[in-house]
Amino acid sequence: IVNIASVAGLRAVGTGRTAYGTSKAAVIGLTRQMAVELAEYGITVNAVAPGPVDTPMTRVLHTDTFRRDYASAIPLNRYGSTDEIAAAVGFLASAEASYLTGVTLPVDGGFMASGARNI
Repeated sequence: IVNIASVAGLRAVGTGRTAYGTSKAAVIGLTRQMAVELAEYGITVNAVAPGPVDTPMTRVLHTDTFRRDYASAIPLNRYGSTDEIAAAVGFLASAEASYLTGVTLPVDGGFMASGARNI
């Protein structure tokens, strides 16, 4: 099982996102709990925590200025792609990740590693 969380569930990423961040933190907690409960059945449960992703929705909701500011707070200096998120999900669902369970994998261009400022 691979759940989709967000970096907003790992740390506060700005104001006005309390409900979103809290709901994603709940997904992370659910992932850990399910990992423990389902391990005896050989089922792994992990989560992917994307940073900002270039999608049709973010292209509409994020102004050019916001996108530029957000990207500058990311060490790789760009939004991720849906293909990059899908690749992380594919890895966590594969046999290569068979000993990973209860893990939340940030896929965020280094945003979490950098201690970047809130956006």
